[in-house]
Amino acid sequence: MLITLQRIPYILTTCLLLLGGCEKHKLSPTVTQTTPPQLQIAICDLDKIAEELGLIRELKQILNRQRTLLDNEIRKLQSARQAEINEKITAYGEFPDDEQKRELAVMQAQARQILLQAQNQASRVFAGTQETLIKQIRTKIKKPVDQVATKKGIHIVITDREESVLYTASIANITSEVLSAARDANLGKLEEPSSGGREEVPEK
Repeated sequence: MLITLQRIPYILTTCLLLLGGCEKHKLSPTVTQTTPPQLQIAICDLDKIAEELGLIRELKQILNRQRTLLDNEIRKLQSARQAEINEKITAYGEFPDDEQKRELAVMQAQARQILLQAQNQASRVFAGTQETLIKQIRTKIKKPVDQVATKKGIHIVITDREESVLYTASIANITSEVLSAARDANLGKLEEPSSGGREEVPEK
């Protein structure tokens, strides 16, 4: 009887170990099923894709046309104001009186102010056009990026910027695949923003 009682702790320990092993075996599939999938991140060089598709060339052409139009408007405004001043100078003759001199000074100050306003407005229009075109490019390229990322099971795609990305494995760079998908999709040309909504430069 003494021997039997001494063996009981060993028997209980063995049973507990066996039960623990069985329990672990039953729970392990559940733990595996709840493990979240590994996060997948890829790199895509949007600038290279835009360059290869000719979108950068289109952007520069549109901006050059915009700049030329804005410069021409400023030159016409400047010429018109200078013509008004020259007309007054001719009318007052070689020796204008004090009142006429004051009037000429006011006209010249107004002309400078209007020209400055026109230049500032032109800069805002140009910057707005550039921003709109860049958004168009990003929107066009985003479609093939989404397509490739979904196909490869990628969760996050970031742009290839040297200041933010220090190292990229070749397998993580999907630029060539996105470029191929973009060419197949035929994304079309950029739409030149309309300047019809631009506010008029004040004349006075």
